[in-house]
Amino acid sequence: IAFLLREIVQVIANEQERPLYVVFVESLVVCDDIRFESNGKLLFVGVYSDIVQVVKLPLQLRSLGLAIKARALGNGRFTFSVIVTDPQGNSLLDANGELNYEGEPGRIVWLPVVMGPALLTTEGTYGVRIVLADAAAVNETFLVRKAAVPEAPLLQTRPN
Repeated sequence: IAFLLREIVQVIANEQERPLYVVFVESLVVCDDIRFESNGKLLFVGVYSDIVQVVKLPLQLRSLGLAIKARALGNGRFTFSVIVTDPQGNSLLDANGELNYEGEPGRIVWLPVVMGPALLTTEGTYGVRIVLADAAAVNETFLVRKAAVPEAPLLQTRPN
């Protein structure tokens, strides 16, 4: 029985050494820019759906904003990395850093990442690889598509 207890204690000790994922990605918002207001709010500028429609390619974006919505299950400092790839799989942009969370466990955390400039060279599916702490990578995508220039209706005006 003593041998069995030692084995159980060893298994529990080994389980506790494994990293527990204390922060994980819930969703991603793709936009032109992310601004920080003085009251602590985030302002997403030029929010896209999963399709980024452009008039011409190649197109130089001043910046590309990626707002990562995550859930923190614990407190602490968490590393992150974000890589954006073009449709051929080439690295287009990358960022990494640390997030310090000292709030209630289970709450939503926004991780705003603004990168750029970004050169969109071709239509197709662009990839976003997100790694938070020691969790498995999350792979998201957005589509870049050329669209016709919208026609602005001409309005007849009469002089007063």
